[in-house]
Amino acid sequence: MEWHACLDEYEKLVIRMTTPRVVIDNAVCPTATLVKVDSARRDGILLDAVQVLTDLNLSIKKAYISSDGQWFMDVFHVTDLNGNKLTDESVISYIEQVIIS
Repeated sequence: MEWHACLDEYEKLVIRMTTPRVVIDNAVCPTATLVKVDSARRDGILLDAVQVLTDLNLSIKKAYISSDGQWFMDVFHVTDLNGNKLTDESVISYIEQVIIS
């Protein structure tokens, strides 16, 4: 394997590790949609996640924030302003895309 091929694989790994993973789940909690964000530590990611949720006028009912300094996982229990789970696929997709970018 040539050196540049190894570098390309390393760069792919770094991108995969630093790009946040977003999972949006309506099955786990009976009263709210779970938005789970995890990745290698990146400055401002918690603010980005909260900002996109509040910009959409979603209500954060609970939040679990955890980090070991290098890795983080944030879980938000969210509803719309009427207290319902998120069902609009365009809203769900928007949340995923904004947090990942």
